[in-house]
This record gives sequence, C-alpha cells and structure tokens, in this order.
Amino acid sequence: MSTGPAEQLAENGFCLVPKALDQSVIERLAELAARRLKAAEGAHLSRYAHHGSLLPLTVDDHPVPEILTSGALHGVFGALGFTDPRWISGYVIAKPPRSPGLWWHQDWWAWGHPRSYVAQPTQIFVMIYLEPTSRRNGCLRVIPGTHMRRHRLHDALLEPHTVEIEAEGPDSVCHAETSGEIDIEAAPGDLVIGDVRVIHATHSNETESMRTAIDLLFAPHFGTLPAEFRAHYVNQICLPPAGWWEEPGHPLRGTPLGAMLPTYSGPEVDPVEFCRRPRWPAGRQSARTS
Repeated sequence: MSTGPAEQLAENGFCLVPKALDQSVIERLAELAARRLKAAEGAHLSRYAHHGSLLPLTVDDHPVPEILTSGALHGVFGALGFTDPRWISGYVIAKPPRSPGLWWHQDWWAWGHPRSYVAQPTQIFVMIYLEPTSRRNGCLRVIPGTHMRRHRLHDALLEPHTVEIEAEGPDSVCHAETSGEIDIEAAPGDLVIGDVRVIHATHSNETESMRTAIDLLFAPHFGTLPAEFRAHYVNQICLPPAGWWEEPGHPLRGTPLGAMLPTYSGPEVDPVEFCRRPRWPAGRQSARTS
C-alpha cells in the first residue's frame, strides 16, 4: 500500500490519519453520543441492528460545529487535497454488545451520473471512533480499490440500508469473508476517511461493551461539482433549511461554520437520478482518472 494518506485515499479508497483529534474532543463526542443513545427508541436500534444506531446530528449538536471549523480537520483536508470541503450530514453509529456485523455495501447513490466514474471523490465519510476498534468489537472491513474498479460484489449485493439486506444471515455473501479485504483498526482521535464508493462492512461486536463512532459526511470538492449535485446537497436532513444563506441576519451567514455548509443559489435543475448500482461504461472496468 502507498504510505501517504492522500495516496492511500486515491489508490485504495480510504486512509487512516492517526491522532488527528485531541482526547478532550473525543470525550465531548462520547458525551454527545451517550445523550443521543439514551434518547433513542428501541425500535430504531432494532431496525438498524447491523449498524447498532443511525442517529442524525445537526450543527446544534456540540462539539460537531467545533470539529467542522477546527484547524485539525482543515489541516487534514488540506493535506488530502480537498479544494472546498462542505459538511452534508453526520450520525451517531453505535454497535451494541454481541451485535452482528454490518453487511458489505457501498454508500454512493448516483451511479447513473457520469461524475461517478471519475477519480475525484464526490462524497467522503470521516469515521471518528470513540473506543479502540479491533476485529473483535466490530472494526471496519474494506476492499481496497473498489471505489474505482468493478468487483463481483457490485452485482451480487442487495441494496444497502433496506429491510431485505438486514434479513441476510451471517453465511450470506453480504457478510462473507472476501479475498483482498483488510481490517482497519483505529484508536480514539484517529480519522478513518473513505470514498463512499468503496465497498466496506464491519465485523460483529463480540464483546460486552458498546462500540461507538461518529460518522461525518462531506462533499470535498463542492465548488466544482455540477449544479445538480450542489442543489441536492443543500437539502440534507442534518442541515439548516435550504436558503438560510439568503436570509439577512441569519446567525450562520459570514461565519466559519456557515462556510463549511453547502449553499446553492443557481437556477432550478433536474434532480440527480437515484441509482445504487454501478453502471460501468461498456468496455471499462475502472473509473477515469480525470
């Protein structure tokens, strides 16, 4: 594997940046996660049994705003070559004790658009684990390079985040060990950053302790995206209502936090087609480099 995070992200579809966040930030995130989990309904936790939880966060959930505007995060993004990173959503993801692994999947939703087949990522995830992760407590599993190259699982997997894939047993192809997969073991304070197109999963949590993470999603090159993507990203459930940037006196206008959120004031555009399965161009088994 390449050694630098930027090269790893480009080549493998993910990278790990060690010790990016201070312990004090991790402690505050753990307090936030505990509050959200305490308020979560049992039906939510059972619906997302393989995730453990999928609880949305907003700009009012501290210390999320502080992280989004921190020098630590911006330094990492700068080193990765992100030209205009904007935050689009975030979640508390907690795997309870003795819970099943998350199935193989990729999280890209616009495979019908030509933008999906270029090397530059349109959307990335940043996982912040609040406890040390290992194979035993449900660490991330990744198939390197699958953000850019076709893999047999692209055609075999059920659609992610549906009741159908939730019903798949541990012996299903959706969970089975796959040639070339690797484990990503992370410590609190590390950032695990991935292209949402890469195929990933988790191991089961076989311990008696909760394994908790904060998942933050970004458009790393927002300003150069086609208008239809920029118009789409301003309407995410974790963000303030679209149009806040045009409201005189809005508290986010002209602030560092506001600069980290997507905005769009262009003409009305057709929505991006929702498509979960890759449509690799005829004769091509990998994405374009530009």
